[in-house]
Amino acid sequence: MSTTEQDTRTGTYVYGVVAAGADIPADLTPVGTAQGDGTAIALLDHGDLAAVVSDIEVDRPLGRRDDLLAHERVVNAVAERTTVLPMRFGGVVEDDQAVVDELLEGHHDFFVDALRALDGAVQFVVDGRYDQDELISGIVRADPELAELSESIRGKDPDATYYERIRIGERISSALEEQRTADAGFADERLSPLARAVVVKEAGGEDGAVNLAFLVARDALAEFEDAVDALGGEWGDRVSLRLVGPVAPFDFLPEPDDGQG
Repeated sequence: MSTTEQDTRTGTYVYGVVAAGADIPADLTPVGTAQGDGTAIALLDHGDLAAVVSDIEVDRPLGRRDDLLAHERVVNAVAERTTVLPMRFGGVVEDDQAVVDELLEGHHDFFVDALRALDGAVQFVVDGRYDQDELISGIVRADPELAELSESIRGKDPDATYYERIRIGERISSALEEQRTADAGFADERLSPLARAVVVKEAGGEDGAVNLAFLVARDALAEFEDAVDALGGEWGDRVSLRLVGPVAPFDFLPEPDDGQG
C-alpha cells in the first residue's frame, strides 16, 4: 500500500488482523482521509493471516477525535463480517513490508491461535446508568437510621448540620458501592450463560451502574439482546441500560506471550 509521491511521505496504518481471505466491507473510510478521496482499505495477506491496512501520511499528526472514531468504525465494521484482532489506535508502520515482517511473520502463531479462540464471536458492552433521584431515595428508604438522620436536618442551617451531612454522604456513598456490586453481579448472573466470556468493568461517573463486556457467539446474538431487554425491564426506571455492539472483541484479546510484543 505505501508509496512516496512528490513531497508526501506515506506509511501503512494497521487496523487489525484477520484470517487470510477474509471478507471485509468495501466502502470503509480510512483514518486520516475524507470519504471518496480515493484512498482505500485493503487486506495485506501473509500465510494464514491478513492485516487490514490503508495508506496514511506519516507527517500528519494523529490523535483527533475524528481519527479515533474512524479507526473504531473500520474495526467494528470488519468485526460484523469476520473475526478480527483489533490493533490499538494510531498503529502506523513504515511500509507494507514492515507489516509483514514485524507483525504477521513475527507473531504468526500467536495471531492464528488468538483468531481461533475468538472465532465466531463478537463483543457486546452492557452499560447501565442510575436514575440518581430514585436511587438515593431507595437507599434512604432502605436504611431507617439514615432516613431518620436525613429527616432530622431537613430545613436546618447547612453550617449547623455540617457533620450530620458528612455522615449522610458517607453512608449513601457506601450503599451506592454495595448497590453497584450487587447490580453488576446480577447482570453477570443473568447474561453470562449466553456468552463465552465476560469482563466486569468499572462503571464510570456518579450515575454509573454497571459496565460489562460480553463475548457472544454470532448465532446467539438475538437471544443475548432479548436477555438484555428483559434485564432492563426488571430494573425499570432505576437503571437505564444501553447495549453497545456488536463490536470488535477489544476486551477479550489474549495477552501476548513473552517476546511476542
